This record gives sequence, structure tokens and C-alpha cells, in this order.
Amino acid sequence: MKTALLSLILFSCHIWAVKHQAKKCTEDRECEEIWPGSTCQRARCRCPENYVRRKSPSREWVCLSVNDAATGQVGPPLTCPLPDGAGYQVILRGSSTNNLLSPPVLCSSKTNDCETGYECIQGLSPVDGLDGACCPDQITTCAHPIFDHESGTLERWGFDGSECVKFKWDPEKPSSANNFKTKLQCESYCVNIFA
Repeated sequence: MKTALLSLILFSCHIWAVKHQAKKCTEDRECEEIWPGSTCQRARCRCPENYVRRKSPSREWVCLSVNDAATGQVGPPLTCPLPDGAGYQVILRGSSTNNLLSPPVLCSSKTNDCETGYECIQGLSPVDGLDGACCPDQITTCAHPIFDHESGTLERWGFDGSECVKFKWDPEKPSSANNFKTKLQCESYCVNIFA
């Protein structure tokens, strides 16, 4: 059963990758589906202000927030795209407990040398000669649990295994990568890869 599911997932991702490979945009909606606030400029999707575009092996491209979601100040040099502005919470860590005090697993965005389920996303600036951190890939992101914070003030969307559901997020509390700004982004990330 596990082999069949893994084969289906890999086949779905291959079809998605072929479909989205080096695709040029013609309108903002195409970019907005991948990242909220992105626009189509000269046939290429551009990230919104205070974000930088980075290559993603599983998504073609993602946007990294320059600012920390909790403080509004400039965030750490290494972060993941999700949760938006708090991606440092989900970087693969070098210990079995994987807590925020353990050192992050660094990588080279040119070789994508992360373990299965993670991909190398180039950071905002290099650390120790390496330019990226191992972040959850598309499938791992969608498999993460949803952290619904009752005290949360920000509305977010997460994939519950079959559909995207609304929840409340507090960026000052631990979270997972399964945390999207819009339902459209959640569906693009999770629902549509299995369609």
C-alpha cells in the first residue's frame, strides 16, 4: 500500500513539474495562484514588496519574506517560505528533537543536498559558506499538521488531507509549514498536486 501511494505521489509530482516547468506567465492571476501578491511582469512572476524570489525544486519558485511575521523587523538570514514570515520555525534541524535551539541543516541551493522530504531554499544571505537551508518540500509541507491557535489573530489556510480549511495563526507560537495566506495558495500547493 505504501509503495502504491508513494508511486502515485511521485507520478503526480512529475506531471505537475512537467506542466509547470519554465512556464511564462501572461497575467497576474497565474502568479497569485503560486504566491499571494505576486504579479506577472515581462512574462515572469515577481514576488510582492518585501519578498525575494527563490528557486524551489518542488514548486519551481517561492517567495521568502524579508520581514519576521511576529516583529515586523528584518527576519533571520535563513528561512523557509512557509509559514510566511516565520519559516525559520520549520527549517530542518540537526538533532533528533528538531527544536529551534538546534542548529539548522545548511545546504547549497546549487546541489539541493537535503534529505528526502526537504529541499534547499536559498536564504536571504549565506551562512558559513552555504547559501541555503533545508525546508519542507511541497509534499512534506502538505503532510504537516495544522497548528490552529485559538489566540491567533491572523486568518490562514491549511490542508487537512482532503481539503483546505481555515484556521487562526499566532506567529509568536510554534507552527508548521502547512500554513497558507490564501485558500488559493493552499489549493495550488496541496489539493491540485493530487488532482
